[in-house]
Amino acid sequence: QWYQRRVRVEGAVGRQVNPGAVLEVGWLLLKYSLITHKKELRKQVMSLFVDKMFTAAWDPNHGGIFSYLDVDGLNPTELTWNMKLWWPVTEAMIALIMSYKISGERKFLNNFSRVFDYAMVHFREPGHGEWYGYADNEGRVTHTFKGGPDKGCFHVARCLWMCARLVRDVVATGGVEK
Repeated sequence: QWYQRRVRVEGAVGRQVNPGAVLEVGWLLLKYSLITHKKELRKQVMSLFVDKMFTAAWDPNHGGIFSYLDVDGLNPTELTWNMKLWWPVTEAMIALIMSYKISGERKFLNNFSRVFDYAMVHFREPGHGEWYGYADNEGRVTHTFKGGPDKGCFHVARCLWMCARLVRDVVATGGVEK
């Protein structure tokens, strides 16, 4: 089991996990652990918030990251649970490349490459570069607009900017954060 409960909250909502939010908190905690020099926190975050969450959320059949998971392995009650959305992919890309830069563990780089490739194939519009926001379980775009009440330009731009900087740093230093 990928998740160990510390507090039991009954019902479907209590079991629901949003992988995009967990991955985002993961990279934010990694930044905090670097600033505060908390190496043990860094290890825990890379294990629980990045590695285990990514492994649980990645769809082994069609690629992409599920929108919601149920910690007990039941079907999530959120109707969009198996859709693939743009923003969890952006959070995963940041968390994975940051984890690789910090640890040098190849699994993070390999998973970053998987997510990057998925995003470029399923979300990026080849003619203009901006990403579509919503795909079905198999990765087919479901909504052809690129902006709206839920999807703006923030996540994609931040992700690509941060990933470019992190990759540049990895190339320049040969890897692991001190």
